[in-house]
Amino acid sequence: MPEAIRVAVFWAAMVLIAAHLGLALAAAAIPCITSLVGLRQAKRLKIFIDKFGQQASTFALLGGLWVFVVLCAALVALHFLLPATAPSFLGLPLPLAAWAGPLLAGGAAFLAYRGLWQRLKAKKARHAVVGLSASLLLWLAFYAALAAARPLQVGLPPDTGPAFLLPPADSLFWRLLAEGLLLSLGLAGVFTGAWLVWRRDKDDFGRDYYNFTMRLAARIGFAALLASVAAMAWLGLGLLPVVGELSSRLTVAVGLYGTGMLLALVCLGVVMPKENALRHKVLLAAAFLATLVALTGLCAGLAAIFAPGFLPPPLA
Repeated sequence: MPEAIRVAVFWAAMVLIAAHLGLALAAAAIPCITSLVGLRQAKRLKIFIDKFGQQASTFALLGGLWVFVVLCAALVALHFLLPATAPSFLGLPLPLAAWAGPLLAGGAAFLAYRGLWQRLKAKKARHAVVGLSASLLLWLAFYAALAAARPLQVGLPPDTGPAFLLPPADSLFWRLLAEGLLLSLGLAGVFTGAWLVWRRDKDDFGRDYYNFTMRLAARIGFAALLASVAAMAWLGLGLLPVVGELSSRLTVAVGLYGTGMLLALVCLGVVMPKENALRHKVLLAAAFLATLVALTGLCAGLAAIFAPGFLPPPLA
């Protein structure tokens, strides 16, 4: 296969992985965000907050269902195409039960959270407990899946005992986990902002509603993404002894992450203080695209470091 095609296939795969990873992380954090926002007591914002929660959770429901279907297809492909790697995630009872159990429980909790919206509308604290439980369970599934992948990252055989759930204290796992959780919160804000832009003409709740909710989504996205940049710096320091000399592919990946994250923060930073945020909706769409660029760089960088066999041959 010509090198140009191999390179194109690699980057196409990174874009697809980044898009679905971003959607999964965003969907996991949205119940947490809408639950906490829903606890606000300001009466004049009560209607806006309720509609925001319903819109955001509907997006999380649709996105989560799509990611679940794609995940099932990927696991089937893993079982048949990479039988040597499959036990790292599909071993019975572990590690499969460690990540699939919380994933299914979190999905069920989220369905209850969304389905009981009207019934628990006046019982905010009880409803928030359900939403927070959904996010915590989904983050627990992320934790277990990341822990299950750790032996692959360090070149060890699959670990099918319970010990894999508690990596060493000095492991890069904890830095990756911190980055993933903060990205989850940041992407929830960014993706929800883009969803609000997409639904503006279909769900016409008025300019005041969209001015408020677009500012809210921008503020959540900006704060969490800024924190994730700090976590990435912490992760980068830990990766320095592993990386050694930068390859051309890794250099491109770092450039994509840095450029995308900077653009996303600038776009969100412009929108979040604006009283007329609706006029700047194009910046929320731009922030969404910028985070996809950053995620593509992040996925490509991690692939270059931990799965070099997945990369095409170096450019001449």
